[in-house]
Amino acid sequence: MTAKANQETIRYWQRHVEGFKASGLTREAYSKQAHINVCQLDYWRKKTNRPNGAIGKVSAHHWVPLNISDEPKEKDSHIDLWIGQVRVEIKRGFDSKLLAEVLRAVGAVC
Repeated sequence: MTAKANQETIRYWQRHVEGFKASGLTREAYSKQAHINVCQLDYWRKKTNRPNGAIGKVSAHHWVPLNISDEPKEKDSHIDLWIGQVRVEIKRGFDSKLLAEVLRAVGAVC
């Protein structure tokens, strides 16, 4: 792919990402209306949502800072795991096999 074609592709998807944000529609509804693949929209939303607008390779793994506060009360003890727009709440005593199945299912969406 030439540099010019690459820039045109980036601009094309930036317009769709901005169009989606402004539309107020769900990802699926916007993609259907715009005749684009929802997984491609998700990919370019992640790719264009870089600090300083930098577009680069999107890694499957990201490290995020974790701030640990005082010991939580046991009844409130849980972890919210966000994978894109999917939220998984993990409470004390969770089933690790079930969590692994859920994570595989979420990862298989696109």
